[in-house]
Amino acid sequence: MSRHLPKLILLLLIPTLVFSSCELFWEKPIEGDVYTVTIGIDYKNNDTYKDDLDGTVPDARELFLTFDSVTSKSDRNWTGYLLVQEGDARDADTFNTSILAGSDIYPSKTNLEQVLNTIKSTAKSNDLTILTYSGHGFNPSGELILAHTKTVTELDELKLSPTTLLTWMSEIPGKKLVILDSCFSGHFVDQSSSSLSLVYENSINDWFNQYWSSEDYTTPDIFLLTAAADTESWETDISDHSHGDFTLALLKGLGWPNDPHPLYAANATEDLAALPLPPARRASVLTVDSLYSYIKDHQTYPIRSTLFWPRTNVQHPMTNGGAMDMILFRF
Repeated sequence: MSRHLPKLILLLLIPTLVFSSCELFWEKPIEGDVYTVTIGIDYKNNDTYKDDLDGTVPDARELFLTFDSVTSKSDRNWTGYLLVQEGDARDADTFNTSILAGSDIYPSKTNLEQVLNTIKSTAKSNDLTILTYSGHGFNPSGELILAHTKTVTELDELKLSPTTLLTWMSEIPGKKLVILDSCFSGHFVDQSSSSLSLVYENSINDWFNQYWSSEDYTTPDIFLLTAAADTESWETDISDHSHGDFTLALLKGLGWPNDPHPLYAANATEDLAALPLPPARRASVLTVDSLYSYIKDHQTYPIRSTLFWPRTNVQHPMTNGGAMDMILFRF
């Protein structure tokens, strides 16, 4: 028996080696172009909703540049749309910006819909579209508060509901990721066949049944990353400017310089090539889950308050997808 043992081991190893070696030659799926829409609103020109935010515009501008860098490092084509409202200007030139990639676009509801329709008309099934929003979320439903286009505006005219935004995004071909740094943004993460929401009450049985039932386990059409569940989100001051605390961790995970953390600059594009590969990647892949895990580990505010460590300001990021994940970039 012992003299036949080496042959038996060899016979058992051959199928393993054959099947595992297939991965070495397995053709990677062709990855398409990348579209990003980064939105930042400081509300300083809005008398109706006059709760100013200082970190939102730096959020949008630095994410715009960082996604340019990340996409370049993954050898893919990038088109970026930057939607920012900054300062107290409220003239016609401020409101009536052109919808041009790479230039400042005023973040009204109409302009955002037009940008997404522009992407929809050109995106293909293997493309990736990422939308980020830094601004107010309405209490308690999480609706986004977009920029006004009139001196006096009813608040309801500025609201963008989760249903409306996700409907607009779902019509774009390809993979989609929505990243929201706003209060009560967890209301965008709905219950589905792939995940349960932290915003709604769920029992242990609900969680068990979700992941061990015989029902089909579907991949979400749109992945989400949100700064908070059903609570407020917070800003953090760093040196000469501010950021949303969630976005600050996101920027670190994508490779924006951390120590020191420079404010975006007009000539910043010259330095993009020097940025490192995203620290949030796992091996050579950046996924929604790897970003989510990195943000939870690196944000300033705690993700929970406990009996033994009570905290007033907590901020728990959320994502959907359950056990499913989405690859964003390969390097």
